[in-house]
Amino acid sequence: MDPYVIREVTDKKEIQKVVEFQDLIWNKKNTTPFPFLIASLHNGGIIIGAFSNEELVGFCYGFPGFDSSEVYLVSHMMAVKQQIRDGGLGYKMKVKQKELALKRGYKKIMWTFDPLESRNAYLNISKLRGIVKTYYPNHYGIMNDELNGGLPSDRFLLEWDLYANSADNIPAEEQIQFCVSWKMVEDMPSPLALEIISNQCDYYKIPVPKDIHMIKERDFVIAEKWRFLLREVFKQLFEKGYFVNSFQTTNKAVNYYIVSFV
Repeated sequence: MDPYVIREVTDKKEIQKVVEFQDLIWNKKNTTPFPFLIASLHNGGIIIGAFSNEELVGFCYGFPGFDSSEVYLVSHMMAVKQQIRDGGLGYKMKVKQKELALKRGYKKIMWTFDPLESRNAYLNISKLRGIVKTYYPNHYGIMNDELNGGLPSDRFLLEWDLYANSADNIPAEEQIQFCVSWKMVEDMPSPLALEIISNQCDYYKIPVPKDIHMIKERDFVIAEKWRFLLREVFKQLFEKGYFVNSFQTTNKAVNYYIVSFV
């Protein structure tokens, strides 16, 4: 039996719990205030809470977005209590978000996430089957909360088509070209150089460290190298028409984004 109840949050007392939960995660920085959440709910927004015996242990919040003729849900925030992360709760909340979004007539959900967060990439791309075609350098400016502290806030824009085929899209290894080299430095993966990128290759793989937070704590310079090299490689790839459509986990110190030109 699932120990968590995942449901929509509309009660004002529970919305206040969401505000307090944000404060615990982000130390009262970069959070969404109570009045904004209320206004969003009255205008197409969705708040989802995960509860364990009435304790809020996770939440997911989105508001309506619009671009040209397309309306979509912007999934702005999601967090899970630290002690129970990596247990699949984030995935379950996204599934609930999809269910509620479809009932409201949304066809797509979009959100940003840090390209250096391997855990989030696995959820967003491997499990939910979202794709990425857009890179935002330093999207929110310098954020000094515990999770983001110090590095420029570069972000991927993930697009989750709620009607898309969810099949695995990772091609055969012989079809994939490397375009970023890396090596181990004192038990940490460190990027070396960006190789030449051309449209002659259908697939490229780009490494991302499995634990950027450990690297930031031990050697901030290496963390910065990852930030700026990945910024450059994805800028070039997206300008040439590639997009991220797969994520490959490994038994090494890095995982890989797979980009496609087809």
